[in-house]
Amino acid sequence: MNAITPAGAFDLTADRFDTFVANAFAASSASRHVRDRLIAQVDGSRLDHMLLRARSGVMSLPDAVNRKAALNIIDFAFEPLVMQNMSTDQVMRYLGAVEHTLHVREARGLDGFGPLWVDTIHHVCVFSVLFRLAAFLGKNRRFSQVVLLHQGQRPEPRLRIIADLLRRAHGIALVLLPLQGHWFPRLARLTTPDTVIYYLTDMPPEAFAQAARKERGRSRLLLIHGPRAALQVETISGSQSFARRLGATRIVLDYPSTDSVRIRPAGVDGTITPLCPLEDWVFWPLLGVAQQQAVAPDDFAHR
Repeated sequence: MNAITPAGAFDLTADRFDTFVANAFAASSASRHVRDRLIAQVDGSRLDHMLLRARSGVMSLPDAVNRKAALNIIDFAFEPLVMQNMSTDQVMRYLGAVEHTLHVREARGLDGFGPLWVDTIHHVCVFSVLFRLAAFLGKNRRFSQVVLLHQGQRPEPRLRIIADLLRRAHGIALVLLPLQGHWFPRLARLTTPDTVIYYLTDMPPEAFAQAARKERGRSRLLLIHGPRAALQVETISGSQSFARRLGATRIVLDYPSTDSVRIRPAGVDGTITPLCPLEDWVFWPLLGVAQQQAVAPDDFAHR
């Protein structure tokens, strides 16, 4: 899992909105003023060439959706700055508030035994959802350890805060395991029947070095907007093979609409494709360079 990083980590284009936002916050300690200034620039149409409508090629996107996508990127970068100044009670309330906005539409595949492998994606509320899911599984499935696989691009303050809260409030250990070097043997040593593994499956190949692209499997993500627009994006994921090698039950956690969450078993063939609203995917600024294609509504309506 990665926060949006300053330019240099994924320096694919000079016009990426997420790196523009990250650099703006990094250049000033007055984060609230930076947020207000960024929103004013969006509302003033000065950044239109960077925004979702231009990046995705879905020119029929309403102005409100185009703006919401920009605010999502701004607030995803703003969130860790705010959380670091919250008290423990405030953070708990903040993370719990996701249950008022994202409702669980479906929850299957959680009643088995042994380790659990959770495929998820960089949704704008991903940190809150993963915290609440870990707390739920700790209580109902008696899982005592969560391993979060991440790219290790930079320190992520949200993860340190969440790890501390899970340990103190729920007695769950959160292990942060970067996908670097011999990470899989280490994961295998860590994995017990009481382990939940979080794996984010939506990193586009363009976010990796050439060598890393060749070493990893490929998957797909469907980005949806209403009944008429959808983009299929190629992503990096080896979760089907990794989960099988660990003997873990694999589930998919996705966001079929802006206000809902769905948990589904991956199935024997592991072909379930995760869904996410186009404007809520944190990596939409990569759409200008990532491998993508338009998808007819009939191709994803049954998923």
